[in-house]
Amino acid sequence: MPEVPMVVESSEVAPDGDRPAGYRVVVTGEIDVASAPALGAKFDELIEAGALLVVLDSSGVEFVDSSGLRALVAASNQLQEAGGQLLIEGMSGAMQKTLEVSGLLERYRNAASS
Repeated sequence: MPEVPMVVESSEVAPDGDRPAGYRVVVTGEIDVASAPALGAKFDELIEAGALLVVLDSSGVEFVDSSGLRALVAASNQLQEAGGQLLIEGMSGAMQKTLEVSGLLERYRNAASS
């Protein structure tokens, strides 16, 4: 499996340690059948570490297929079950179009404003 062009930066949501950490995930390139499993594994790792907030920076995403959508929805559902949230910032045209066509754009757009 090719290496996923992904950089993960983490930062504490509450510096005093009262709440689990929030994480920012920066993804560039394509989220497809080759890279989606690694992205899903990264989300799983962060959620297992107690993250309640994951912000996905998708400004550098050039393509998203159904495998990528599944990874996003699965992470979002897991976070919601734990009382957390997945937010998507900097939506590239490819990310926005894919979410729009799949009917998921409003879900993430509304999440950012709640």
